[in-house]
Amino acid sequence: MTKSITTRSVELRTVTDVDNVVDTEDIRTRRHKTMLVLGLAGIAFEAYFLAVLSGGTAPMQEQLHLDGNGVGLVSAFGYIATLVTAATCGLLADRFGRVRLMVIAKLIAVVAALLMAAAPSFAVLVIARCIAGAAYGVDLGVAMAYLSENLPKKRRTLLNFWQAQWYISTVFALVIMLVLYQFDVGLNIWRWGLVTAAILAFGVAVAQWTLMPDSPRWLARRGDVDGVEDALSAMYRIDAVFPTGEIRSVVESPTDTPKWSALFEGRYLPRTILANLVTMLQGLQYYAVAYYLPVIALSLFGDDFGEATFGSIVFNLFGIVGGLASIWFAAKLGVTGAARYGFLAVAVMIFILGVGVDSLPTVLAFIVPAAFIFFHSGGPGASELTMAAMAYPSDLRGRGSQLASISQSIGGIVGLYLFPRLMDAIGLGTTITIFVVVPLLGALVSTVIRWEPMNTDADAEAEGVTDPAERATR
Repeated sequence: MTKSITTRSVELRTVTDVDNVVDTEDIRTRRHKTMLVLGLAGIAFEAYFLAVLSGGTAPMQEQLHLDGNGVGLVSAFGYIATLVTAATCGLLADRFGRVRLMVIAKLIAVVAALLMAAAPSFAVLVIARCIAGAAYGVDLGVAMAYLSENLPKKRRTLLNFWQAQWYISTVFALVIMLVLYQFDVGLNIWRWGLVTAAILAFGVAVAQWTLMPDSPRWLARRGDVDGVEDALSAMYRIDAVFPTGEIRSVVESPTDTPKWSALFEGRYLPRTILANLVTMLQGLQYYAVAYYLPVIALSLFGDDFGEATFGSIVFNLFGIVGGLASIWFAAKLGVTGAARYGFLAVAVMIFILGVGVDSLPTVLAFIVPAAFIFFHSGGPGASELTMAAMAYPSDLRGRGSQLASISQSIGGIVGLYLFPRLMDAIGLGTTITIFVVVPLLGALVSTVIRWEPMNTDADAEAEGVTDPAERATR
């Protein structure tokens, strides 16, 4: 039986009062839980889309007569589009709100997925992939900013759940591909997979527009009294009372939206460096094994499409476990500590894989990449976007998260370009071994820069409140 939650009145005079409500109220109402799930659903769609595209690469390549370079270009153009839109949409998210942009991104993704599904040629495929990449660039950082702003302080480690959600969605997408495979759709399987992605994106867009209020923190900083009242009522069943008829800032500050340069000033500079290097390096390191995983899956599970897809599902299950474990790791080690030790563990796995790429026994050929995925998703894979989402106050959070998305795209572009060329020049084993440098750099950066997101309240800092007890009494 669900416990009844009584509506109560709370007086709000300042932005800090609103922050204090969000920080101290637990996740109790069904609406609050729903909006957090829908925030994650945006990230889930991105994972689903990419998994469908990845799982359908071989039939797509055969049907459209693409060589390896053509497939690489499709992915690379998508990342470039992500980078371009991520560079512009953080400002829009901070100015116009999170929910609008997330919904727009999903609708763009619907168009992109359907256009890709109907693509008759390489040119149309690339155009559609660029549109999809643009939607991804808009959505990912904004979704993380939204989730960060609506979690209470004691539940912030739940932000790391996005990594588990990513792998859960990936596995779900691959299961859908297996189901489609049973219907004997032939080489069109990748097209039908993209149709299911479009349906998912549309459903998420409708649900987000209908059920997600915008962030009360962001609304408070915009002086939107009615918006704050509606959001707090939906999330906590709080009847907000404004004795002064407005929401004022504790400290006087310009009404203009802060500039991008603020991310590189004062206390935010080391945070920006750490968050973006961790994000870029974890994206780059993944390619040390991501290119090898299909080979392992084929050798262990067979060269049939269904068997290879099943193999990919098995490997991604370790990502789910690692993503769930990341919540515990963050609570025990901190977000930065989890990234540091995760990088070190990944370095060991990459070294073993690189040195023994042609000689590992079957058991180790399975265990080592599975362990890589576990440590990656449990450490730097989860910490990357979490850091950026927790580093800045509400009026900078959108841009900070989008900058991290840019860094992630750069890591992806470099990996897509560098790894196959090194592999052709010096061989797979040597290339993987060289990539050990990437996680070692990540471990070094997260050791030298000691900032810990779990010990930071960026919104309180921006309001000039450094003592949590002082903030609670304001």
